[in-house]
Order: sequence, then C-alpha cells, then structure tokens
Amino acid sequence: MATEVLLSVEGMSRHFGGLAAVSDLSFEVRRGEILGLIGPNGAGKSTTFNVISGFYKPTTGRLKFAGEDIGGRSPQQISRKGLVRTFQHGSLLREMTVYDNIRVATVSLFRTGSERDQRVVETAQMLHLSEHLQELAGNLPHGLQRMVSIAIAFARRARLLCLDEPLTGLNQSEVAHALATFRRIRDEFGCTILLVEHNMKAVMEICDRIVVLEHGEFLAEGKPAEIAQNEAVISAYLGKRK
Repeated sequence: MATEVLLSVEGMSRHFGGLAAVSDLSFEVRRGEILGLIGPNGAGKSTTFNVISGFYKPTTGRLKFAGEDIGGRSPQQISRKGLVRTFQHGSLLREMTVYDNIRVATVSLFRTGSERDQRVVETAQMLHLSEHLQELAGNLPHGLQRMVSIAIAFARRARLLCLDEPLTGLNQSEVAHALATFRRIRDEFGCTILLVEHNMKAVMEICDRIVVLEHGEFLAEGKPAEIAQNEAVISAYLGKRK
C-alpha cells in the first residue's frame, strides 16, 4: 500500500450563512489507493466534493494536492493540476456523440487533432465504449451514460479521479463492470480514486480505506472490515447515534 499523501484535507469547514455543512474535517488520500467517502444522507459528502474540486471555497482549513495549496482555486485550475471529478447526475452532452463528448475533454491537453483523437480511442477502449463512439450519448442506456461521464473525466488522465455516486441506477452486472473498470484505471494508469457512493456492498468490495462523515463531521476511518464493525458507524446509519 502506498503511503505518500496525494490529497490532504486539514481542518476544512464550509458554511452557508449560519449553517455549517462541513465542520473541521481532516482526512488524507494516499497515492495509488481507492478511498471511499461515505455517510448517511446529509452527512456533507457532496459539499466536501465541491470544496475539494473548487466549486465551493472552504470557509476555513487547508487543502493540499500533491503538496500544493489548492484551497480557493477555481475548478479549472484544480483540474489542470490533475484533480478531476465526475458529477452525481452526469456531465455528458446528450445531443453529441460519445466520441465528441470525450474529445471535448482533451481540447486543452493536446495541440493536434490526431493526439486528441488517439486519446479518445484509448479512453473508449479502456471503458469498453469503442462500439458506441458514433452514437448520441443521450440515446445510450443509463449504465453506458454513466461510463461516458467517467470517460470524459478519465480522458484527462487525472492523478486523482473523484467519482460522485457513479453506481447510481446501475444493475448488478453493470456495477460489477464498473468496479472492474475502476480497478483497471487504478492499476494500469496509476490513478488514485476518491469515491462517494451509497452502494455499501460495492464500497466495501473495492475500497482500500473508508472515511465516514456524519452531520458534516468526521466520524470514522479505517479498512472496510473495520468500518463494517464500527459501532458508531452502524449507529449513524441506523439513526440511533446520539
């Protein structure tokens, strides 16, 4: 297991008026791991993702990516550093082909069209989308649309790929395919993954470590087996924690 810290969240809070959506949150993402970020509804997962990726500025605290302070940077600046995210409801352009959806993500990466085209082809092969490249993204089944959204992010070959509920609405076979894809992205391309997901069976299966939030605060951290046996985590999900 790699121990080098790629992303460090240090005492991060995010307030909306008088409401603290996240309070004094600290955790680390280590290079080469798949880290799960979980918690009951309203735990602050989406807010944390939005702060990490630059869509919200932290009210307090520090964010360091690859040793560089990124707190308050724009989403575009953070993406250029190699931290790329997907969105819970997808980010594809429904009226464009799969090919063009992926190609848009490569425009700022390469000078020539041939380089962009090569990246599209390689990305589509990796995510098993090659036979769908000329189809309109909006015409694809839900599971394939999810893969296209991930392909758009992965086309940038991020150092840290942040996946926001990528398994929502997928059937058992599609979930298995998606998890295998995430492992390949990590193993073959050295891409670290931060995963927000409600499918606990999948989280327990794929993650090296898990960080648990509750009411915007850090609750627990550990390996899947440890989290599964953690009484505070069990109580939080059952709504019994005081």
